[in-house]
Amino acid sequence: MSATRLAWVDAARGICVLLVVLLHVRIFVYEPLVPPSNGVAVWTQLTEFFGAFRLPLLFAVSGFVASRRVRAGWSDRRTVLRAVSLSWLYVVWLTVYAVLSIVVIDPGVPFRVMTPLHYLEQLFVPDSMLWFIFALAAYVVVLSSLNRVPPAAILGVLAVLAIASGALPVTRDEALWLHVVYYAVFFAVGVYGSSVLTHLAGVRSAFALALGVASFVAFELMWQQSVEGTVLETGLRLLRDGAAVAVSIVLISLLVRWRPFDRVASAVGRRTLPIFVLQLPLIWTLFLLPPVEWSLEFAPVRYLAPVLGTALIVLAALGIHRLIVRGPARVLFALPEAWRTRILHGAARGVLGR
Repeated sequence: MSATRLAWVDAARGICVLLVVLLHVRIFVYEPLVPPSNGVAVWTQLTEFFGAFRLPLLFAVSGFVASRRVRAGWSDRRTVLRAVSLSWLYVVWLTVYAVLSIVVIDPGVPFRVMTPLHYLEQLFVPDSMLWFIFALAAYVVVLSSLNRVPPAAILGVLAVLAIASGALPVTRDEALWLHVVYYAVFFAVGVYGSSVLTHLAGVRSAFALALGVASFVAFELMWQQSVEGTVLETGLRLLRDGAAVAVSIVLISLLVRWRPFDRVASAVGRRTLPIFVLQLPLIWTLFLLPPVEWSLEFAPVRYLAPVLGTALIVLAALGIHRLIVRGPARVLFALPEAWRTRILHGAARGVLGR
């Protein structure tokens, strides 16, 4: 992978994770602590608009990064390592959340692990912000196992499943596991369409960019007119999100030419893991600390609070991660070294098969 490709990939991941944290700060800190106002409405509209970009792009780029190993199947020991590492992270941090839930009993904090049964259920059906890690592990396992199946068939089936997922009669609060179904097709696009994404990253045509933006706007307007909970609505959403991925890659590949943007976005993009797993405890902290609520009484802080909260969480997560990985607790973020060595050298052949 060339330096240019690495730049846009890292930058894309960085922008996506910042948008994810911004959304969560708005939902779980800003809205509960700030009385309804025009400011809240603006941030709600803005973060909802970026829904077409953040996760579709993040999963597509994640599939792009894993493409070579996933397509090689289990013959590549690094594929086994990736699947086991992601599963390890999910179980470890689900356990951390469960332990913290015993201490943090405020009903206002989201995604507490309520009972031992709830913990066990989440080993198979994600019900927290960790669903992203769960999804990556599931995608690696499934697609690596299907590496001999024609990519067109896999993409077709996943697209159908994504569209069908929107018609299931569940509420938004119950639907986190459906994200795993819907976003699988974007990860697969990254895996099997890596050459297409690379081509998009090299587009420098203003006409092509304008065409992509026009397609996104058209699908967005049609989606807004559709009825939620129908196959048509999810199909239009899929087309809209696909257009958003294409436009995002073109734009980001242009923006990384500006060195300040490249430095910040790529620095975050190379460290998405600690931000993802630590954002929930840090969101709890912001919600529970009285000075945070007091500071929202000042207009400048109140109107910029989602951005300020996002910056605090990202900086704190990176700082905590840097301290933890220096000691024995680094296993919170990576497999024990002995396990890693055994997997890479084929001693753990029974973990997930060859």
